[in-house]
Amino acid sequence: MPRHKVAVLGAHLGGGMLAAILARAGIDTVLVDSPHDADVPAGETTVPYTAEVFELLARRYRVPELSALGHFGELPEDVRRTSGVKRSIGFVYARPGTRVRPHQVVQFNVPSEHGESHLYRPDVDAWVHRLAVRHGAKAAPNRPALTDVTGEAGDFVVELADGSAVGAEFVVDMSGPDAPLLDRLGPEPALRPLRHSSRVLTAHLRGVRPLERRVDPGAGGTPWTGGTTQVVFPGGWMQLVPFGEHRTGEGALTSVAVSLDAKQWPQRSASPEEDFQHLVRQFPDLAWQFAEASAVRPWASAESWQYAATRTVGDGFVVLDRSAVRCDFTLSRDVTLTAELVHEAAAHLIAAARDGDWSAERFRPLETFQATLIEHGERLLRSALTATSDFRLWNAFCRVWLLHSMFAALSLKRARNDALATGDRPDQWRELGRHRGAGLWFPVYAGFVALFDDTDRLLRQVADQRLAPGAAAERIFGQLRTASFVPPLFGFGDPADRYYNFTPLKRLKVLLWAKRRAPHLVQRVLTPGATVLPSVER
Repeated sequence: MPRHKVAVLGAHLGGGMLAAILARAGIDTVLVDSPHDADVPAGETTVPYTAEVFELLARRYRVPELSALGHFGELPEDVRRTSGVKRSIGFVYARPGTRVRPHQVVQFNVPSEHGESHLYRPDVDAWVHRLAVRHGAKAAPNRPALTDVTGEAGDFVVELADGSAVGAEFVVDMSGPDAPLLDRLGPEPALRPLRHSSRVLTAHLRGVRPLERRVDPGAGGTPWTGGTTQVVFPGGWMQLVPFGEHRTGEGALTSVAVSLDAKQWPQRSASPEEDFQHLVRQFPDLAWQFAEASAVRPWASAESWQYAATRTVGDGFVVLDRSAVRCDFTLSRDVTLTAELVHEAAAHLIAAARDGDWSAERFRPLETFQATLIEHGERLLRSALTATSDFRLWNAFCRVWLLHSMFAALSLKRARNDALATGDRPDQWRELGRHRGAGLWFPVYAGFVALFDDTDRLLRQVADQRLAPGAAAERIFGQLRTASFVPPLFGFGDPADRYYNFTPLKRLKVLLWAKRRAPHLVQRVLTPGATVLPSVER
């Protein structure tokens, strides 16, 4: 039986990236398939902040190919062909029984240098697996899936479906919700539902009519099929992700992921496809859009979709990513969380291999880090669900969310460049490991964290019926209008300015504003090296 230092269970995007990083660092690593690696489409769309985390992984751990996941044009040609560049993030607000109103749409057009992606996960995961092997990770011949893990710390045995086995001193379990190492973490339930645990319907379809033929993006917008579209309605949302080079016709492959509050949208049928059809019939524009659609990847459904592990660290192993948490697809939180966890776990694993210390206590900080990100995801999801109750509130909330992604991306890029400028010192990456608020773990402007926290507080008041949605929306817009760190030309404080198009002229105006009026810490992220400038320093 071949023996290795580390076994990574789960040959998907997260497992493949982690295995590539560990192997590149000289750690004897084996990457093992899980029977659930491709069960449900997930992590199919990125945002600017996701791209920056991918870039950080590439730079810090010297696996340059990983930066391609945040720069679509650098992906292999076969992956680009089946995936797709993401040019916009659109929100369409719908109410049962009525057509979408023209003024109830919002669209953020992504600056071209971000190269955001729609990731067709079967091909992306296969490419990352090849990448891990190229950097030295081992994989069992013919890639049999794991069936069980026996043994103990320092002497684990990973049993495989073809009757073979591999051994490892330490195991990173990223295999899924029935992860074999979860049962070792105590008598209490291994997984707990999150505070908002919606039911989810997913499928890949063909024959989906382009939404722009029915819902006009408006004079300031671009076709919905050019990017990710969230159809938002009271108590839920539907994410539409078109794949491939030609996405404007019915022949395009479209990923559909629906998240529903079970209290407002109870299950109507045992068949997820029938349940979906019942849902879209409530909305005239969706009924038209899916009238001739058919499933290519079968419909799947899950009750109480979101979950988190109660504990994640044991002697000789850690439970990570999709074994420890499953979050909502919306706002790209799923793939972003995966990238963040891989970055943090790699640092702890490389240090443990260097010191020869694989104890549970050594990985307690990783457990805390993962729990903090899960808690942030819960806050974000709770706020988003509350915001669906009223378009005015969603209009305000989605701007704070976009600002979060922008500030996170810019601040992480600045922190990364600052670290790289110091050279290979032992404390080179020290600043990338402290919880800073708003779910971020690197230096970020405190004023933005306060805005995020205030927005969360207002939305909780709306959820508790202590504040009307319209009043909460106006307060958020008021803060966006007066915040010293929000460039005025973005128009984020104007409810009627529903299109974000970042032209070269606006870039120059932002630079002038940053030099003359922005707070010093904001100025630092808006100077050369930041993504909003015409010349981008990778």
